[in-house]
Amino acid sequence: MHTPQWQRCVAELCRVAERLVIVDYPSATSVALFESLTRRVTHAAGATHRAATACSPHGAIADAFDRNGFRIRSVHRQFVLPIALHKAIGSRRFTLWSERVLDRAGLLKPFGSPVTLVAERCAS
Repeated sequence: MHTPQWQRCVAELCRVAERLVIVDYPSATSVALFESLTRRVTHAAGATHRAATACSPHGAIADAFDRNGFRIRSVHRQFVLPIALHKAIGSRRFTLWSERVLDRAGLLKPFGSPVTLVAERCAS
């Protein structure tokens, strides 16, 4: 997620992996998208405190793995609310409760981030 050339990174991961590749990235449909845009703007303005983070659509990432001979085995989305908010509140109990409520409301699948993806080499 910290490289503008993520497709090359996926290709290299697939090239060197024997069987599985596990990646974690911010979802392009989550609040992480706004954080990414903010970081890119501040980075372009000369701020160097954090690297610019790319948010790519899940379909584009799945296609990149497919082009390199891997299929998506599993996808896990972690939080609907921004991780920074959970850290600021500092309550594990609040995190568990709020994320459970948001998941039951159907918001985790479309908006959850980060996304942890497991890709498996296709049989040749």
